[in-house]
Amino acid sequence: MMGDGSTINFWVDTWLNNAPLRLVYPNLFRLEKNKWASVSERVQVSNGSKSLLWDWRRSPSAAEEIAELFNLMSEIYDFEWKGGSDSWRWSADSNGEFSVNSVKNLMQQRWEPGQNSKRLWKGWVPLKCKIMVWRATLNRLPTKMELGKRGVTLPNVLCCWCDSVEETASHLFSGCSFAAEIWSRVDSWSRLPPSFAFDVTDFLEIAKLYPGSKKSKYVLRVIIFSTLWTIWNERNMRIFKGVRRRPIEVMESIKITSFFWFRNRSKLKRVEWKVWCKFPLDVM
Repeated sequence: MMGDGSTINFWVDTWLNNAPLRLVYPNLFRLEKNKWASVSERVQVSNGSKSLLWDWRRSPSAAEEIAELFNLMSEIYDFEWKGGSDSWRWSADSNGEFSVNSVKNLMQQRWEPGQNSKRLWKGWVPLKCKIMVWRATLNRLPTKMELGKRGVTLPNVLCCWCDSVEETASHLFSGCSFAAEIWSRVDSWSRLPPSFAFDVTDFLEIAKLYPGSKKSKYVLRVIIFSTLWTIWNERNMRIFKGVRRRPIEVMESIKITSFFWFRNRSKLKRVEWKVWCKFPLDVM
């Protein structure tokens, strides 16, 4: 629960709404310079008076940005600050208290095989790729940090690309600048808005929320799965074989892999390579 907000992430944690602010106000989130800022860095409370401290890449100017800003400010000013230390509240229980029974009920709800979850794993990609992505969503890939937790002795646990941050699945696929450049190229190629993801699940949401046709969603799913697959294999080649490639070279591998899977696993065999390279979501 909110205390002084010093340990709660303003955009990522769920504190003001029933969802993170990065999802509720996506246009403002794109303008934010420090996407990991705490609540106390953005909102200062003194004697019941609240001051908002923004750090934008540029000032909100578009109509949707200004509308989001007014709504966000209204919510913040209406929010009751209790002060003191931040604390955890178990959301699966109406009283906020942890219990084994509430965990059991939550797990049954989360693992219920609903229509959306079934559709998520359907697609024109091989089973080995689906398994890898599934393990990534569960944080079960053998990253350096996970191996270290299992008692494996390693020279270091730093990312093989940036060599400055501990290697976790979320860092490898979204946090590292190397991966971020790859996703930026994928966005440009697919003509998508910039991706802001904090873990693998966020990338999977992109395909689910894409406003195109059902088949276009399938194509986008191929591209996203291919990108995740290629990034993981690029990491392995860097560590185990010493292969060093630039993001632009990795991007070419993504195009080739996704095209190969699309051509061989869909019924659309007539799509040409040059058409795929130009704009893959237009092949439908």
